[in-house]
Amino acid sequence: MGLELRRENSELRTRNSGPKSYSVIVLVLGFVIVASLLFAALTVSSQALWAFPIVVSLWTAFLWVLIGKGVAIFSTPPHRPRRIVAIVIGCSLIALAALAVSILAGLLMIGPRSASL
Repeated sequence: MGLELRRENSELRTRNSGPKSYSVIVLVLGFVIVASLLFAALTVSSQALWAFPIVVSLWTAFLWVLIGKGVAIFSTPPHRPRRIVAIVIGCSLIALAALAVSILAGLLMIGPRSASL
């Protein structure tokens, strides 16, 4: 009985330890691209005042998905509280950096157009 439990846990650990972190990387890159294009498009339209709140709302949803995927990928059951806290802090810092990059990229996209107005 004890041997079976060890065997199941080792299979679980080897199954979850694969290169699935690519999905997190694709998620972050997808957010940066979509949010920067959305920010640039809303800024040059008549909805310019709504650009930042809409991107922050999108970022909040992105943060929750990123934390969920991060815990699922980088932690194996039983989840230790310290590991979960570290994953949540790491994902939050990555999400903040992605938000800053997407707003900066959106501003750089509209820079030449706003200079000619």
